Amino acid sequence: MKKFNFTVFFLLLFTALLNAQPFKYGWLTDIHIGSPNSEEYLENAINDINKRNDIEFVIVSGDIAEKGMDNELERSKKILDKLKVKYYIIPGNHDTKWSESGCSRFKELWGDDKFNFEFNGTRFIGMNSGIPWRGGGGHFASEDISWLDSTLNTLKDNQELIFYAHHPLDSEVDNWFKVTNLLGTRNTKAVLVGHGHVNKIMDFNGIPAAMGRSSLGSAKKSWGYTLVDDQKDSLFFYEVNQDSIPKLWGVISKLNKAQIAKVDSTQFINNGAEILWQKDLKTTLSASILCYQDKLYTSSMSGIVSCFDSTGKKLWEFNTNGTICSRPVVADNILAVGTIHGDLFTLDASKGTILQTVGVGENITSQLITIDYKGDKYLIDGSKPGASIVIGTASGKMLCYDIHSLDILWENSNAKGMIETKPLFVENKLVYGSWDGFLYCIDARSGILIWKWSGNKNFYYSPAACTPVTDGKYVYVTTPDKFTASIDLLLGKMRWRKENFPGWESIGISNDHKRLFIKGFTDKFFIVSPDNAKIIKDINIKFGLDTTPNIPIEYNNNILFGSKDGYIYLIRPDYSFQPLIFTGTARVLSIQHVKDNVFAASNMDGKVIVFVIK
Repeated sequence: MKKFNFTVFFLLLFTALLNAQPFKYGWLTDIHIGSPNSEEYLENAINDINKRNDIEFVIVSGDIAEKGMDNELERSKKILDKLKVKYYIIPGNHDTKWSESGCSRFKELWGDDKFNFEFNGTRFIGMNSGIPWRGGGGHFASEDISWLDSTLNTLKDNQELIFYAHHPLDSEVDNWFKVTNLLGTRNTKAVLVGHGHVNKIMDFNGIPAAMGRSSLGSAKKSWGYTLVDDQKDSLFFYEVNQDSIPKLWGVISKLNKAQIAKVDSTQFINNGAEILWQKDLKTTLSASILCYQDKLYTSSMSGIVSCFDSTGKKLWEFNTNGTICSRPVVADNILAVGTIHGDLFTLDASKGTILQTVGVGENITSQLITIDYKGDKYLIDGSKPGASIVIGTASGKMLCYDIHSLDILWENSNAKGMIETKPLFVENKLVYGSWDGFLYCIDARSGILIWKWSGNKNFYYSPAACTPVTDGKYVYVTTPDKFTASIDLLLGKMRWRKENFPGWESIGISNDHKRLFIKGFTDKFFIVSPDNAKIIKDINIKFGLDTTPNIPIEYNNNILFGSKDGYIYLIRPDYSFQPLIFTGTARVLSIQHVKDNVFAASNMDGKVIVFVIK
C-alpha cells in the first residue's frame, strides 16, 4: 500500500486556501495629466489609496496624459510613483494620438506599454489599445496580439484571468475580436476598461466587463477612483471619492465560465484587383510605402527599413535601432530615414549599406521629403548643394540637410508644436501644419517664414496631420473641426473656409487641379470645386466614422483612397464605387502609385499589397 504523504497534502491544501484568499486593489483610469486640476485630483486619489492598508496594488488603465506630451507623462510618473504599493500601467488614446516621441517615451518611463503579472493565483494582463498618431477609436498592434497569444499559453489550467485595456472591446476597437477570441480560450473572468469616464457594468461578446470612472473631478463632481474587491465568487466595484467612503456600484460574478463567442473574420478580400504580390510583415507601420525605380521601401515602428523588388523579393533590411514614424525619402540613389530619437541615416538605396548618420538633436516626427535646393548656401567643402532632405521635429523645427554630405543648410523655428505631416513643396516654398494651431509657409531656399495662417487656434483642431495640396496658386487643407480651407499660396490670405463637406485630415487634388477629393468624417466622399467650394459630387460609400489621415489619389480619372475600416476604395470616372481590396482589420496608409496602372498599399499591421486596377 502506497504511503500517504501528509506533508504534500497539507502543502497543497495551504496553497489552495492561499490562492482562494480575497484581496483588494486600486484602479485608476483617465487621469489626463495636463488638463485643468488633474494633478490635484490624482494626488488626492493617491493619498487616499496610501492610507488604506488593504490595497495590494494599483492598476492604471490609460489616458495618463491629456495630449501625450513627454512632460505630461513625466509629471504623471512623478505623481504615480508616490503610491506606496506597486502599480501597473497601460496607455490610452490620449497618450498615443499626439505623442511627440512616437509612443516611445511611455515605454522608457514605465518599461513597457503592457503588463502581465500574477497575484493570489489570478493572472492580470493589460494591453495598449491606443494607436500611434491616429484617433477615432482603438486598435491592438499585431505584435501585441502575438504577445497575448504566447502569454496566455503560460497560464495554468483553469487559472482565473482579468484583462485590462483602455478602450471597450467593441466597435471602439477595430480588431477587438482578435482579443476576445484569445480570451475565450482561457478562464477569463472579466475585462476592465476606461475611456468612458463613468462607472458601468458591461459585456463584451459574452465576457463580463466593467468601465471605471475617471480620476478627474469638476465643480459638481469629486475626484475619485475604483476600489476592486476580488472575492472567491465575485468582483465587487466600489467608488471612492473625497468622503473616502467606498460605495458599491457594480458586481461581476465569477461562478460561471464566460461563454465567449468566437468571431471568424477574414483578413483579406479581393473584389476585382489583380494582385501582383503581397506580404505580411507582422509589424506596425506608421508611414506609407516609398516607391523608387521599381523598388518598394517600408519602415516599421520597430526601426526596420526593408527594400523589395518589383516581384516582392526582399533585397535588403536595415535596423536603425530606433523608432520610425516617418516615411523615408530617396534622391540620387540615396535613401534617407529618420528616427523618433533624432538620428538621420543615409543608405545606399540599392544595397542598404549605411553611408552617413547625423544626430539632429530633436525627435524627427514629420514625414520626410526631398527638394532640389536653390538657395545661396554652400557646403563645407565649397560645393553647391543639390538634392536635400527636409524634416520636421517634435518641437516645431523645420530643418534642411544636403542629402550627400548631411551638412545642414538652414533651420526654421517658427512653429511651436510637433510637425507630423508631409510638407508640401511648391515654387521654392514649403507649406506644413503644426500642432500649435497654425499652417506655415517658409522659403525653401533660406527657411525664412513667409506667412502663417490659422482657421482655428485650438490645439485639437490644428492643421497638423493633413498633408496640404495645391493647384499652384492656392493651398488646401482639411482639419479636425471638419472644415476645409483655401489659402492663397503667395500671401497666406484665406479665400474660403467651409464645413458643408465635413472632412477630417484627408484631402487630395485631381491631376488637372479642377477637383478636390475629400474623404468625409462619416461615410461620404466629396468631390469639390477648388474655385468656389461647391460640391460637384458627394458619394455615400458608408465606410463609417473615419478620422485616419489619408491622401486620395487619381489615375486615369479613377480615385483611390484607404480607410480606417481596412478597405481600399475605388471610385470610377462615372462616380460608381466599390471596396476594391480589404487589407485586414487595420487602418490603411496612403496608397502609392508605382507606375502605369500599378499601385502599392499597406496597412498599420504591416500588410503590403501591390496591385493593378483592371
